[in-house]
Amino acid sequence: MMTRYLVVEGNIGVGKTTLTQLLSEAWQVPALFERFLENPFLPKFYEDPKRYAFSVETAFLAERYRQMRDEFAGHDFKKSGLLADYSFYKTLIFAQRTLDKDEYQLFSELFGIINSQLPQPYLFVYLKTDTDKLLQNIAKRGRDFEQHITADYLKSIDEGYRQFMQQASGMRCLMVHTAELDFVKQPEDLVLLQKLLEADYKYGLTEITIR
Repeated sequence: MMTRYLVVEGNIGVGKTTLTQLLSEAWQVPALFERFLENPFLPKFYEDPKRYAFSVETAFLAERYRQMRDEFAGHDFKKSGLLADYSFYKTLIFAQRTLDKDEYQLFSELFGIINSQLPQPYLFVYLKTDTDKLLQNIAKRGRDFEQHITADYLKSIDEGYRQFMQQASGMRCLMVHTAELDFVKQPEDLVLLQKLLEADYKYGLTEITIR
């Protein structure tokens, strides 16, 4: 059984929720899934990013903290690991890409105060794939409010995560290029990812491309 706290991150449409569910079943550990559909500002943000950026990011900050606080309060890390399909750092990474300078400064101060109260993950995993594949996945799942997402926006998110992981010297970060994997239809791909995530990594960013 996995006894670590791992977060599975990635761009919109990369499959992080699906992988987290599969890993939860394989390792028999609980999983925490983001309730992003409950953010009332998200559809408005995709239509008018500049106007609703601070509102959407602040709402995410509050909801993610509330959800994680409640989940961690009832979890014994000595008995079981925990998986999550998002990291609290996601809040800061997205905010840096969407807020102007003054708004981001205020937001980052709030983030730092709140983040200090939460347990930190043993491993921060980032699933990386091609932008075209992300757009195909987004179109396939058919969420109306996501249809305004552009390739440039997705590339900006990728860059934001890469910058964060390169600078996060006090965290173990693992970027896995998954363009050639299908962990839903190919069981061997899921087993391969399990082995990668069970391994030990040094602090900083480790990048793996699977072909």
